[in-house]
This record gives sequence, C-alpha cells and structure tokens, in this order.
Amino acid sequence: MRTNCKTLFLTATALAPLIAAMPAMAQDASTATEAAAPVSGDEIVVTAQRREQNLRDVPISISAFSAKALEKANVSEAKDYLAFAPNVSFTEDGETGNRSINISIRGVSNIDLGEASTQQSIGYYLDELSVGSTANGTYNPPLLDVERVEVLRGPQGTYFGRNASGGALNITTKKPGPDFYAEGGAEYASFDTYKAYGIVNVPLAQGLYFRGLASWDKSNGLIRNINPKGTPNSGYEYLHFRGAVRAQPIDNVTIDLSAAYSDEDEGFDATVPSGVLDLDTKSIFGPDFVALPDGVGFYPANQRRVNHNAPEYNRNKFLLINNRISVDFDGFALRSVTGYIDSKNGRLFDQDNISADAINRINRNRGRSFSQELRLQSTGKQKLDWVVGALYAKDRIRQFNSIQAGADTSYVDPLTGNVIGLLPPIPQGFRINENNKIFRTESMAAFADVTLNLDRLHLTVGGRYTRDKISNSAFGVYAFESPVPDIAGSKSFTDFSPRAVLRYEFSDNDNVYASVSKGYKAGGVDINSGITSPFRPEELWNYEVGIKGSALDNSLQYSLSAFYLKWSDLQVQTNFLRDPNDISSAVELTLNAAKASNKGFEMELQGRLSRELRAMVAFGYLDSKFDSFPLAVLAGGNSVNLTGLRLPKTPRFTVTTALDYERQMTDDLSLYGRAELNFRSAAAGDLEGVASEQLNLPRFPYNPSAYAVVNLRLGVTTDRFEIGGYIENLTKTDYYTGTQDNFGLGGIRLRPHPRVFGVTGKVKFGS
Repeated sequence: MRTNCKTLFLTATALAPLIAAMPAMAQDASTATEAAAPVSGDEIVVTAQRREQNLRDVPISISAFSAKALEKANVSEAKDYLAFAPNVSFTEDGETGNRSINISIRGVSNIDLGEASTQQSIGYYLDELSVGSTANGTYNPPLLDVERVEVLRGPQGTYFGRNASGGALNITTKKPGPDFYAEGGAEYASFDTYKAYGIVNVPLAQGLYFRGLASWDKSNGLIRNINPKGTPNSGYEYLHFRGAVRAQPIDNVTIDLSAAYSDEDEGFDATVPSGVLDLDTKSIFGPDFVALPDGVGFYPANQRRVNHNAPEYNRNKFLLINNRISVDFDGFALRSVTGYIDSKNGRLFDQDNISADAINRINRNRGRSFSQELRLQSTGKQKLDWVVGALYAKDRIRQFNSIQAGADTSYVDPLTGNVIGLLPPIPQGFRINENNKIFRTESMAAFADVTLNLDRLHLTVGGRYTRDKISNSAFGVYAFESPVPDIAGSKSFTDFSPRAVLRYEFSDNDNVYASVSKGYKAGGVDINSGITSPFRPEELWNYEVGIKGSALDNSLQYSLSAFYLKWSDLQVQTNFLRDPNDISSAVELTLNAAKASNKGFEMELQGRLSRELRAMVAFGYLDSKFDSFPLAVLAGGNSVNLTGLRLPKTPRFTVTTALDYERQMTDDLSLYGRAELNFRSAAAGDLEGVASEQLNLPRFPYNPSAYAVVNLRLGVTTDRFEIGGYIENLTKTDYYTGTQDNFGLGGIRLRPHPRVFGVTGKVKFGS
C-alpha cells in the first residue's frame, strides 16, 4: 500500500479518541450504563433473513444504519452509506450520470465495460424488491424517508438470490401509519446546489393509510465547459416521487402498495481528463498519439474544466411499482412480493472528449423488469424456524448504441497551429459503429431455509435452486456504414447454491458462528460482428467465522468476522479490435478467469463513551488475487498473464471512524455534532491497472492512491425544527475512486472531489 504522512496522520487522529476511550469504558462500566439509553434503544434491528431480528443474532456480516444514523451522517445516496462499511468500495464511473456507481463487496463486483448488459454481482433490494436490473445499470434513488439500510457481505443466495453472489444492499422505507405526520426540508450547498423535499403521512380511514414524498434537487455541477458550443456544465435536476398505501382489511392481512418515479436530467459527466491515454484509445489512434490538453490541462491541476463541443446530456427515468401482501396465521405467514420496473436512459456523449467535433456517441436504452416472489415462513419464537419460497422474474433491456463521426476529421493545436489527423475523410454522421441489442433474462428459483434452535445452539441449512435463460440479440448493426447480419443467441443455466450455518450463544448477549455458502451468477452469450460467444456462469464459495455481541450492559456493540472466498470462472469483460487497422472491428467479450480468491477480516464497533458521546469504527482487510488467469485479453488486444495479481477494485484496507456528540441544552433544544473519517487504501481501477507493470503503464491514473476524507456536521434540533451545516472533504484531499469509461483524446477521465459546504433545515408536524 502506498500512502502519505497526511493520510496516516488523519487516520490516527480519527482512531485516537475511540482507542483512548475504550479503557475508560472498561474501568467505569457503571457510569457508561447509567449514561446509555434503554437497551431497546441501542439494539439494532435488521431484516437480512426476511424477518425482524436483533443484529447480533444474525450470522451474517452486516453493516446496518438506522433512520437516525442516516440523518446524522447526511446520507443522500448509496455512496454515502457504502463509505461506512468495511471491505466495501465503489467507483464513480459517471457513464450514466452523477449517481452512477460500480460497487465492490469483499472484492466481488462487476468487472465490466458498462456497455454490454450482464447479470449483476451485488443484489440491490428496495422493500424486498430486486431493483438491480435497469436501463442504466444503477438505480440509486435519494435516500429519503428510509427506515433502515443494510449492507450484507458474502453470498446471500437463499433470501437475496437474484444476483447477490457478492452481497446485497437491503433498503427498507418507512411505512404508512395511523398518525398524521408531515415534514419539509431544504438544503443549499456549494456549486449552487439546491434541494427541497416534503413528506406526509395521512390516515385515510380505519385500517387504510397513505404516506408520500416528493423531492427536487438542482445543481450547476462540479465541472464547467469553456466551449460555448457544448453543454455549459455537469449540472443536474432531479425529481423524485414516492407514494405508499397500507391497507389492513382484517387483523391478519396487510397490503403495502407503493409506487416511485424518478426523473434525472443531467449535463455532461462530472469528470476531467487525466492526460494518460488508455489502451483502447491508443489501439485506434496509434501508440505515439499523445493526450491533448485542449486549453484546460489535466487532473489534478485541472479539476473544474473541460472543452467539449457537443450538446451532451444524461437522462434517466424510473418507474417502480411494488405490491407486498402479508397474511399471518397461527405460527406461520404467507408473504407475496410483486414488482414491476420501467426504466429509460438517454445519453449524448462527446466521445473524443476534446473541442474537435470528431466522434460522438448516442445511447438510448429501455429496461423492463417483472418479478413475483412467494414465501411461506414461520413466525414467532419456535424450536424450528423455517421458510420456503419461489421466485419468477423476467427482465428485458433494449439498447441502442451509435458512434458517429462529427464534422472534423482533424484537430488544430491552438498553441502550435499543428494539424493532427483524427479520422479518415468520412462525412459527418458517418456510422462508425451502430447497433441495437435486446438482452433478456427469464429466471425461476425455489429456495428453503431451516434453523433448528437447541437452547444456545442454532443450526441452519438452506439452499436455492435457480434456472436462468439468458438471451441476447443484435440487429440494425452497421460497421463503418456497412450492414452486418442480424444475429441472436440464448443459453440456459441451472444452479444449486447451498448454505449451512452453526451459531452458538455463549452468553445472553454474545455468540459465535461459522458458515459456508455458495454464490452464483449466470453465464450468457456475447454477440459481436455476427458471431455468438457463450461464457460460463460465475461461482464462488464463501467460508466465514465470526463473533457478535455487546458488552458493558449494551454500551458497546461489536462484530468481528474472517472469511475465505474462492471463485471459479470469474466473469471479466474486455474489448479490442479484431483487426488493429479497422476501427469498426471492435468487439466486446466476457472472459472467464479460471480461479480467483479473496481472504480477509472485518471489525465493527459502536459504543457510548458518555451520556453525550458515541463512537464507531469499522475496519476491513482484504487480500485478493487471480489464482489462475494466464490468458487475459485487454483493450487493444494485449494478452497478459494476471495469475497471482490482485483483483481490481479491492483496496487492502478500509477504515471508517465517526464521533457523534449530542447535548440536551433545554427541555426542547439539543445540539449535535459529528466528525467522520473514511479511508481507502490504493487499488487498481480496472484490469489495465492490474496489468500496469506488465504493460509498462504509469501508476497514475490506473492505480488510484490511498485517500482519507474528513467530514464535519453540526446542528441544533427541537421537537419540530432542525438547522444544520456540514463540510465534506474538510482537508481538500485530491482523490478519485477509480477508472471506468476511459476512451478519449484527453486521457482517462476522472471524477474530482472538491471540498463542499452545505446548510440544511427541516420542520416537522405530528408524530
């Protein structure tokens, strides 16, 4: 790991208060107990096993965040809470907007290009509905009116089987209730960023309740364009609506029907050029081609400007409908979850990434997804806890992709006047590459899980059987204005993923567990230039031991786990030119790395240091490698041996610390403050970064350096009002999370993270 003194100092500074306070806690447990809230207030409830349980009783590595914790940390989207989970990282690729991210849990992620549809590696669930299949690849709604967020690490096949081989994100929203409640809030932050929202809960009749929210976000964005012909900035405007109705027609029946709609209208990507050309760009423009500064320069000297001539945009729309029905009987219950998702993505991108009108990309994607899950499960405390269920799901994603020539076939250097040739003499609008694709998934699954409770010993066995049919078709394909025949392919896959867990409670508040579970990700079919290429499913086994509990009369909650993860046929996407002299011969292939493995451990501590002060620390260590990947074909057609090298997006160390202070000033007024530090060690951003030494590539930007980010929050609250302020990236650390969409004549594009100031306010009515 390469880091610097500043990073180490910040990490030590953030850890010091917690470490120093632990002996004091041990020496004066009675004081801590007296200062603590009631036990029930400190317990953390999760639904990782589809029923409410205390976090310490669930034999899974989980980072859980309550509604209050999310509000204190000013969490507004996925990347905010992911930063607090150990062995979790993400890259902000920016390919479909400011909120676009690629998530890695324990090194399990989508090693893809973002252009071809594939199965996901991380399950993403909103109120029990899988929302991981959308037109832009990422559904990342604003986290408003949320009851709880859970980050589950390791395969979650039994309960979250759809694309949850690496883990799952489980989000639970607040449900309608019988009491009137209303809340409104506003925020202003750097870069002329405005936010406003409203929440209302209304009882409509006996046993019938409504809860709804609306939010609006608008910003001028981080990056501005110096070119008057292009879009002015990376700004955005978001609208989000959610409405939910809860009906309880009889005592044992609950119906929760909800609908959510999001409209995201954005400018160009919030990225700046690095000055280092990727292998894909070099394969097309030649190894001697040099990145063009184009009057704006390169990161890190330039973190605010681009010079793009195209009227770029990113537009995303989402409609989610979720209907959940619960029928409770004596000792068991029937649960039904029915979901429908309709999503759209439109994108115009200045593909050359400079002021010349040379290459533009147009994308129009549409996704539709339907799923139905039924579960029959035990309820209450029984000697035998059980669940059996079945799932049917169908996804369809249609993609239109067109890479077209602009009006300029050359570029004139503004400093020297030299003319640099970019394209052969082809007319504006010439289709270098254009295609329509339809990606379909039809999935059926049956699952069961049984836990035998023997006093302090609990034995769980379960499994999931899955059958996936994957279809891919291409039509309307043009390569350098030459039509390519339509083609289609499909393949079916079956899998059984078992799970076994042994948990022992060695006291009323503490337990240990050992588990083994399998993860599965379906294979598929690649289509390129009239050729179909099937690839195999990805499978992994996760072996884990852990200990969870509480101490000092629940003033301290702790969780520690160690794991070993073994892959076979890890899926990796790559692209290259079949013919190095033909720009239209680009192909995208999914390779199967024969073997890979990860091992590591995680620790999470949360404790009350006094009546007014709480602290938390999360630490993760991850050692990953390709055990066997001797023939990896990277962009540009480079063939390398990655055996023995670390996987991309796998920082060796992740550390998060936070101190929460809350003081009751009067009966109705309290003061709160929060300090956070998030640290991630260095990690290769993609496969080119993994192979950088073999290919003689520079460390920057392929291997993002370690970074530590400090955030501060302060505010005052009453029963009705709240006013606060925050500073993100207090020390103005220059960092980027990774590399993803790399093609361009200005070099690999990176997302900067400037210091941000903000003020917030909210008002509440009712209860």
